[in-house]
Amino acid sequence: MKRFVKDSVRFRILIATLIPVTFVFLTIIPVSYYYLRAGFDREIENRLISVASLISTIPNIEYASDFKSGDEELMSFDYLVTKLKAARDIASLKTVFIFDSEGRMLVSSEGEKIGKKIVRLEIDRREIETVFKNNKVSSVLFRGDDGYYYKNAYVPVIYEGDRVTAALGVSASVTYFETLNNIRNGILLIVFISLMLIVFIISVVSKGISRPVADLIGQAKLIAKGDFESRLKTRTYGELAILVDTFEQMRERIMNRNNEMQMMLSGIAHEIRNPLGGMQLMIDLLSEKFSGDEETSKLISQMNNELRYLGNVVNSFLNYSRNVNIVRTKVSLVSVIKEAIDVLSSEISAKNILLDRELAEVEVMSDADILKQILLNILLNSVQAVDKGGRIGIKNFKEGDSAVIVIKDNGKGIKPEDMQMIFRPFFTTKEKGTGLGLALVKKYINQLGGDIRLESEYTKGCEVRIYLPLF
Repeated sequence: MKRFVKDSVRFRILIATLIPVTFVFLTIIPVSYYYLRAGFDREIENRLISVASLISTIPNIEYASDFKSGDEELMSFDYLVTKLKAARDIASLKTVFIFDSEGRMLVSSEGEKIGKKIVRLEIDRREIETVFKNNKVSSVLFRGDDGYYYKNAYVPVIYEGDRVTAALGVSASVTYFETLNNIRNGILLIVFISLMLIVFIISVVSKGISRPVADLIGQAKLIAKGDFESRLKTRTYGELAILVDTFEQMRERIMNRNNEMQMMLSGIAHEIRNPLGGMQLMIDLLSEKFSGDEETSKLISQMNNELRYLGNVVNSFLNYSRNVNIVRTKVSLVSVIKEAIDVLSSEISAKNILLDRELAEVEVMSDADILKQILLNILLNSVQAVDKGGRIGIKNFKEGDSAVIVIKDNGKGIKPEDMQMIFRPFFTTKEKGTGLGLALVKKYINQLGGDIRLESEYTKGCEVRIYLPLF
């Protein structure tokens, strides 16, 4: 299973889709809740005012304005209590009451004491002022002692001329809050399920996009390491299928071009090598013939050295052009490093180079011969780079799933402008060099499944790090 990390295609697709969808959902919920609540509030307000207006038409309701404290035994008081109680029950109200402009009780459906101060009216002071200006009004929602929400409505009921002397109030529980809460909880549940479904769908869809992209990345890494033979095997459709086909065509063209270049290099090397053999034979014959002539022997020796150099160039061309057959076995890095040092021991001694070793017993699944060739190339570069009495350090250790070999010298280093081209074939800073040494090293390391990194400070030296897989 591929890692679902923040910089992956799948993660970006998921975030790009999920953020706006979540924003829309989270916007819809409070907006819907607000408008539903406002709609229910207006509906209950209109209903309560209508009910209060209807109750205010009860016959003889104006008797209430004459009630004084102690009149609870009057038949007219009992009559109005009975009527208000019946209206309360029919309309499913909590209470119905009539009060004067000072907020004192005149009569209620519960038969409360006349003249009692109604505490709730202190809270609804603004609404009370409005109703005594001959307007119908309702209060804001409030929570009762029982924990439920309630709403009051007030209408004028008794007049003296144009002046309102008493008003009728009704109070009802607002049960729609439970309905609103159920609706809100339902919406939240739907949103949660929808988001989970969207995440699942996006994951499935994005997997169909990210998988071929990941395969393309893997194939590109193989090509970067010089593996042009592996074909890209992935099933996809649409634009991605076109991209995959185009990538495969590019791989085949690179492979064909690489094969052509290798054939050309091999052909050139063979064409040069054949006459070199004849020239070497002739030089050997001349050397024997003029062995007594010191000046001529010196010229022949120079010719022989140049011929050997040319032979080394041809061998480098052949090595670079060949496809290496990797034979993996358990390889001790300490053994391979020591063998490479032994091969170059005469060059190291000739320049009186101080060799620092920090070797640890680490085994890798690799090709011992190729690994030895890699180390020889790098160590030889270090030997050639340092002055007499110079210093070269070599160490190895484990780092995660890799074995690391570090070769460091205090030689001339590499110019910053040359660093980008140091592994490029035929690039060299030496007077006599093919420019294939480090290119061949990189090719071999890539074929072993490893990596090489080079750091250098000009005039102060160079450090090469080789990373090899343990298994």
